[in-house]
Amino acid sequence: MAEIRNFKCPCCGAPLVFDGVSQTLDCSSCGNKFEVETLRQLEQGANDAAKESKFDWTHYEPRNYEPEGEIDLASYSCPSCGAEIAGDDNLGATICPYCGNSTIVKRNFEGTLRPDYIIPFKTDKDGAMRAFENACANAPFLPKEFKDKRVVEKMTGVYVPYWMFDCDCDISAVYAATRVSAWSDGRFDYVKTDFYKLIRAGSVGFANIPVDASSKTDNRYMEGVEPFDYSAAVDFNAGYLSGCLADRYDVSADDSIERANERVKNTAAEVLGSTAMGYATVIPENSSISFSGGKIRYSLLPVWMLNIKYMDKMYKYVINGQTGKVSGEFPTSKAKKVRFFAAVFGAVFAACAACVLAFTHLM
Repeated sequence: MAEIRNFKCPCCGAPLVFDGVSQTLDCSSCGNKFEVETLRQLEQGANDAAKESKFDWTHYEPRNYEPEGEIDLASYSCPSCGAEIAGDDNLGATICPYCGNSTIVKRNFEGTLRPDYIIPFKTDKDGAMRAFENACANAPFLPKEFKDKRVVEKMTGVYVPYWMFDCDCDISAVYAATRVSAWSDGRFDYVKTDFYKLIRAGSVGFANIPVDASSKTDNRYMEGVEPFDYSAAVDFNAGYLSGCLADRYDVSADDSIERANERVKNTAAEVLGSTAMGYATVIPENSSISFSGGKIRYSLLPVWMLNIKYMDKMYKYVINGQTGKVSGEFPTSKAKKVRFFAAVFGAVFAACAACVLAFTHLM
C-alpha cells in the first residue's frame, strides 16, 4: 500500500489542501499557497541542514629533524615557564620570548621538529620596534616603561609552530527571515511583516587555516596578528633559524582539530549567511557541514615577542614578522591620567575665571 502523506504549512503548521485549479497546496489557516516543487525544496533543504556535521582529517605523522648539512641546532629550556625552544647552536645570551626570563638552559638538541614549510621573517628587529613604537603612540596615558628603547630592544624573533588545515567544505543551512514595510494613508500608519523560510547551500574551499600549536602562546594575541602571507611559504630549511628561536609544538595535530573545526564551521557559516541579504532579520535555524580532502601540515610562522613588566604584571606583545601588525594589551598610567585631567580642569577653570573677570569689568 502506498504511503499517504499529510502536508503541513511551513508557516503555521496547519494542514495543506491541494487546489486543482491553481495547482497549489493551500493553507486555509494563514492563506498561503505553495507549489509542490517549492515544498519539496523546503523539505530537502531542511533535511540537509539537519544532518550531522562531518569533519574528517587525515592523520599527521611528525617528521624527525635531519641536519643534512644545515646549521646545528641547540635546545633551550626556560626554568621559569617551562618553554622548550630550539635555535642556532651559536646563539649567545637568550631571553625567553614567552615570560621574559633571562636564565635559559642550553643543551643538545633532541626530538621531532621538521616542519613541512616555513615563512621567513620579512620585518627585521628595527622594523618590529618601529611598529611597536607606532602602536604605543596610539595608546593614551601609556606608562613611560613602554617607550623605553632599552626595554623594547629585548624583543625576540620566534618561529611559532602552527598546524595548517586545508579542506573542501559543503554546507547547508535554513534561516528564518523577515521583511518589514510601512506606509500611511493619511489617517492610519501601517506596518506589514512578511516571514520567509530561506534555504541556502554551497561549497567553500579552505587553504591554510592556522591553528597555533603552542600552549604557551595566548591564542587571542596570535590570532590578533593574522593574516600571514602564505604565498611566501617555502620548504623548511634550518638555515632560516639562524639568529632566531623556534618553538616546538606541544599541542598535537589531533588536539588542534577541534579548534580547526570551529574555524571552518564559523567561516563557512559566515560566507553562506552573507548570501541572505535584503531582509530585516535573518535568524539561523539549523545547519550542517561536511568536507572532503582534509589535509594537515606543520609550519613555522614568524613573530617578534616582547614582554614588559609593569605594576607586578607582565604585559605580552606579539608582532607579525611579515607585516609588523601588533597585538597585545596596553595599560594606562594612573599618574598620567590624573595629570592630564588636572591640566584640562585647570585650563577650563582659568578660562571661566577670565570670563568672569571680563564680565565684572564690563559691569
